[in-house]
Amino acid sequence: MTKILGIDTGTNSLGWAIVDKTADNYNLLDKGVNIFQEGVKIEKGIESSKAAERTEHRATRVRYYRIKLRKIRLLRIYK
Repeated sequence: MTKILGIDTGTNSLGWAIVDKTADNYNLLDKGVNIFQEGVKIEKGIESSKAAERTEHRATRVRYYRIKLRKIRLLRIYK
């Protein structure tokens, strides 16, 4: 009597099953599947990463911050 865990990994899901093995017989104890959400968002037929918008806003904030630092450094030089 041995229990075997079988795992099937897919691109959007993870399947599993537990099988009980006796001398020459297999009995299915439990099974299941987990389906993952899509990693992209689709708007008007265009796919984009869910993090793309957040990354774009962050890049804009960083760019403005660096411009501000350059202005401050330049004003220190002119003093």
